[in-house]
Amino acid sequence: MTAVAVSTIYLPQPLLTDFISQLGASTAGASSIATAVQLGYALGIFLFVPLADHFQPRSQITLQMALLAAGLVTTAALPATGSVAAGFFVVGLVANIAQLIIPTAAKLAPADAKHSTTSVLVGSLLIGIFGGRIVAGLLGALIGWRGVLLLFALFVVLCLPLIRRVIPNDLPVADRIAYHRILLSTVRRLGTSRVLLESAIMQFFGFAAFNAVWTVMVLHLTGPSVHWSVAAAGLFGLVGIAAGVVTLVAARAVQRWGSRRAVTTAIVVLIAALSSATVDNRLIWLFAPSVFLLTWANQVLQSANQSRVLLANPGSAAQANTMFMTAVFLGGSLGAALGSIAFDRDGMTGVGEIGVVLAALAGVVWLTSSLWDRRAAGRGPSMSVSPVV
Repeated sequence: MTAVAVSTIYLPQPLLTDFISQLGASTAGASSIATAVQLGYALGIFLFVPLADHFQPRSQITLQMALLAAGLVTTAALPATGSVAAGFFVVGLVANIAQLIIPTAAKLAPADAKHSTTSVLVGSLLIGIFGGRIVAGLLGALIGWRGVLLLFALFVVLCLPLIRRVIPNDLPVADRIAYHRILLSTVRRLGTSRVLLESAIMQFFGFAAFNAVWTVMVLHLTGPSVHWSVAAAGLFGLVGIAAGVVTLVAARAVQRWGSRRAVTTAIVVLIAALSSATVDNRLIWLFAPSVFLLTWANQVLQSANQSRVLLANPGSAAQANTMFMTAVFLGGSLGAALGSIAFDRDGMTGVGEIGVVLAALAGVVWLTSSLWDRRAAGRGPSMSVSPVV
């Protein structure tokens, strides 16, 4: 369910060459479609995910999945680059189903399995992201990008009965309050939870670095440096699938590390992998391992940060997850835009360099947080307003 829903917001990436050829779009215009869906996703998370604390998640998820299917069908019928970008913005707006499922699963999971549950769901997201990329890349040449959207609309519809069977309809929810108060309360979580604030900023930069590379991947692989077909470029998503499988298999091992060690390891690996990608992107046998490592590192970073956020905010999991994931996909839209600009100027080398800068900024945030904690420990009990986990 999470995999199918999240795959829809990554469909523009493997279809960029189709948008260029079939819509007559420029590289920048095609890339704007990938940016628009990420922006829509970020806004949708902010507007809709907090409602899960006040309404039954099953009903909300069912409604949004129906709207997602309708949005995909409508977008498939649109005629021009600008309208397709607008259609994908709407698709992103209602596609945030995974961000409803993750805090719901955290409520249902036993206390000793909450981190591993989050890790499994984050890993399944990665499989959905790249599984969708592979399907879109392989079928785009056969049925066109419009046919791909209709196929994924069908996948969404087929998930509806499963959603209603798996998620109970009697979960405890908070009292209903005015919608604007929900949104204001959600924003205020950033001011009351230091863990949420620093985790959101770190993942903003980390996901921006990740998305900068993957947004332009099909253009790089089908370009003069590699000369692959669109279908072969889609199959490169197997690298991401492999990273997702490793994330799933290693979920309990990462839990034993602890969130802080996992964050540190992930940032170091992310910077190293992006640095490698700046020099090995013409040699696919070296570039593929670099992309595998940066993908794995991003998922470990997100899993660890998301677990910290949910554990630090047990009474308002949906609100905390809302602000965290809004920051993540705002970062993703920034990465998509910066990646496209860098690719036009200096190919994948430039994209890797932008990624290194973004990942390093995540590292600065984490280093600052760690130094703060050490100083606070030296002065006695921490003065932070939420526990540091």
